[in-house]
Amino acid sequence: MSLSPAQQKRAAREFSTKWQGRGNEKEDTQSFWLELLRDVIGMEDVTTAVRFEQHTVDRGYIDVVIADAKTFIEQKSLGIDLDKAETRQGRKVTPFQQAKAYADSMPNSQRPDTIMVCDFNEFRIHDMDTERPGENYTSFTLDELPDCLYLLDFLVDPQRERRAREEKVSIDAGALIGRLYSLLSAQYLDPESEENQHALNVLCVRLVFCLFAEDAELFPKDAFYTYLSRFEPDQIRRALKDLFEWLDTPTDQRDPYASDAIRVFPYVNGGLFRDAQEDEIPRFTGEIKDALLAEVSADTNWATISPTIFGGVFESTLNPETRHAGGMHYTSPENIHKVIDPLFLDDLTEELEAILTEEGVTPRTHKNHLIKYHEKLGSLTFFDPACGSGNFLTETYISLRRLENKVLSELWEEGKQGAFDLTDVTESPVKVTLRQFYGLEINDFAVSVAETALWIAELQANIETETVLARNIEDLPLRDAAKIVHANALQTDWATVVEPENCSYVIGNPPFLGARNQSKEQKADLKEVFTAIGATKNLGSVDFVSGWYAKAAAYIGAHPVRCAFVSTNSICQGEQVANIWSPIWELGVRIDFAHDTFRWANEATDQAHVFCVIVGFSKQNGPKQLFHHRTPDSPAELQHPAQLNAYLADAPDVFIWNRSTPICDVPKIGIGNKPIDGGNYLFTPEEKDSFLAEEPGAEKFFHRWMGSQEFLRGIERWVLWLGDSSPSEVSKMPTVRSRVRAVHDFRLASKSAPTKKLAATPTRFHVENMPEGNSILIPEVSSERRRYIPIGFVGPETLCSNLVKLIPNATLYHFGILQSQFHNAWMRRVAGRLKSDYRYSGGVVYNNFPWPDVNGPSGQGPHKAIEEAAQSVLDARAQYPDSTIAEMYDPDNDFLFPALTSAHQSLDAAVESAYGVSFDGGEQQIVEHLFKLYTAATV
Repeated sequence: MSLSPAQQKRAAREFSTKWQGRGNEKEDTQSFWLELLRDVIGMEDVTTAVRFEQHTVDRGYIDVVIADAKTFIEQKSLGIDLDKAETRQGRKVTPFQQAKAYADSMPNSQRPDTIMVCDFNEFRIHDMDTERPGENYTSFTLDELPDCLYLLDFLVDPQRERRAREEKVSIDAGALIGRLYSLLSAQYLDPESEENQHALNVLCVRLVFCLFAEDAELFPKDAFYTYLSRFEPDQIRRALKDLFEWLDTPTDQRDPYASDAIRVFPYVNGGLFRDAQEDEIPRFTGEIKDALLAEVSADTNWATISPTIFGGVFESTLNPETRHAGGMHYTSPENIHKVIDPLFLDDLTEELEAILTEEGVTPRTHKNHLIKYHEKLGSLTFFDPACGSGNFLTETYISLRRLENKVLSELWEEGKQGAFDLTDVTESPVKVTLRQFYGLEINDFAVSVAETALWIAELQANIETETVLARNIEDLPLRDAAKIVHANALQTDWATVVEPENCSYVIGNPPFLGARNQSKEQKADLKEVFTAIGATKNLGSVDFVSGWYAKAAAYIGAHPVRCAFVSTNSICQGEQVANIWSPIWELGVRIDFAHDTFRWANEATDQAHVFCVIVGFSKQNGPKQLFHHRTPDSPAELQHPAQLNAYLADAPDVFIWNRSTPICDVPKIGIGNKPIDGGNYLFTPEEKDSFLAEEPGAEKFFHRWMGSQEFLRGIERWVLWLGDSSPSEVSKMPTVRSRVRAVHDFRLASKSAPTKKLAATPTRFHVENMPEGNSILIPEVSSERRRYIPIGFVGPETLCSNLVKLIPNATLYHFGILQSQFHNAWMRRVAGRLKSDYRYSGGVVYNNFPWPDVNGPSGQGPHKAIEEAAQSVLDARAQYPDSTIAEMYDPDNDFLFPALTSAHQSLDAAVESAYGVSFDGGEQQIVEHLFKLYTAATV
């Protein structure tokens, strides 16, 4: 329930008035705080997020606990002196001291960051991270509440506060482990060997678990620190081997004469410490011992790390080259939820909310609905076939356990009130287990990280469940484990990991690798995967991530499995779309939801700056959702299209194949010139002037040179075009001859055989396109921020580079259609991208564009209206001679060029009229109409 600041302030005044002069600790605490948190602050799920009368180990009761905000509240009746020490639970303490004693009795993982003390009139906020928190606190009264609400901001969104704490601890812990990793690596005899790298990875994973177990008090307090501190650096290697073996030994098989220092450690199981004696551990130095004990164990509270975030940070200790070769990108929790929320979590959350708020049912029916839902949570299965460090699996597990805790909380609260008997659910209160989670991963270190992250997630979730149920859950030995298989996902039969009939959801972030960056082995894997589903052509140009889509489509078969992957945006744009999605469509797979292009963000130290889409798909063909990002950095706007095609458009299911000629009767498109000259024929104005000062006879061979940047930014460049000049002409110009020689030598030195061949004709370009008349120029790459790709006209006196497209013998009519909103809407949907910028292509964009069916000659009817409007656009540009095309088409500058804006509006109206329809400027409807025209033209 999100409240605006004005609503909060108004509610605070009403709350203050209502509670003036009243408040009894026993009778009013719950209603006071529930009303304040829900009605004034706007906290959601108050009844499950807030605990009252929380039992402590010393038989005391914490009045109010807000676990996500890590806050304890000690409530006293109105009139109680908050500074006076009184005897409470056999101790003479102030209310703050009473609450702090409760906090000190709790495990590290459950201790608060904030203690609040309140007497229904005064609120005191004690930050436990400050020095002397009992004396240094922030205070305000009930009268001052409307103006002091900002002081309670940390309670408004406790999940956000919690995430921020977890993120900081996780990244700090990852940095420390990274340092430890480097120090240990240097101690191996052959640190670059596969065997030693594996041993180091295993060692780091085991150390992380021990550090977590100690701070989470799964081990006795300071047991790991105390155990290792007894040894000299050169003894730690042996000590760790003994400890790891002990942790893997069942209680009834342990040496009864073992030392007391090691006997305190419990049996862990789960395979984490298996074969500890065989795994290589290097010699420790004093520096390594200090890093492990002083920096890591003493300074970092590992119990509060986020396994989702830390998994990615921990994996960043891998060699960057290794990580790049595998195409890995680490996923932030926020981006994970872009996948799992629309795939299943939103539905599960809404289903539980409906049960919690249902009316007109008996208590027994309500209880049965909760139990049935609880059993459903425990029956779902999740498979990540590129699981990396397990981020998706851990975040999914955590999310399900939190839903489960809401169920348990509801049953527990009702049970305390006498409505329900919990004896039938206390036997096995936790239904969500790690056995519901499966993964495939090619990197063995990542497999170990994923397994450990999931164990940590389970242990942390148990702590939360203990808080809900006020009962202990046995953590060790570990009994459950996810099934994470170390294998190449594209070479593995996924059914051997989990049968599709037993799988509910396939999720993940498979590796992104463009066609040029794939190894021969990866290309072979892609070919085999697509061939298996009947695809045979253009497989050499698809992104590596597409292999997971093909595998998933085959894996689904006849089963109701739903899938969603994070992917590079190239799979839903440009020529890859038809290559990838056409064979998948043939299997009956359809897109259920998607995020269109957004900028990637992650928790790795070397963030991957990529532009992504998220695609959810299945054979169930239910309601569609599109999370539309106006720009890659803007928040998503939820849309509900009637359908979603492979271009993520609400339009017919069609595929735009690369073709060599236009589908309509329009001029052909080509590229400009490609010199391959080593820069010897290209000149700035200053370089040209200097060259002609030495060689004035070369002036007739110079032409203006126009590429994308030259056109858009008004950059003046020149090219030396010798064409069919004779050897005699060249010989008479020594400076020119020197350039020709340099081009000859540059080409001859190339490793490319075709380029070497070009050395025989050094005065010619590799690609030559020099139309005799005027041509339309279209930049090949243009910013995604622009509403229109700016295009223009060039005459035969100007030579163009291969970074632009040229349409020879084009007219104002052609210019008008191509510069209109209609053509730009089509381009935005089917063009490829360079990062997030538009990449215009003749074969996909231009040749497939459905032009309006306009009858009659040029200069009449619709032709005339479009030509006149097109000329108006050119005239409007001419009104701003001091501005570049890039400046004129920057959307932030629209207000500076009113004549141009008006001219484009008139052109769009004229083109819309030519199509014979009215869309009120709606681009989505325009695209849908153009797809229909394309379908009709290509059937």
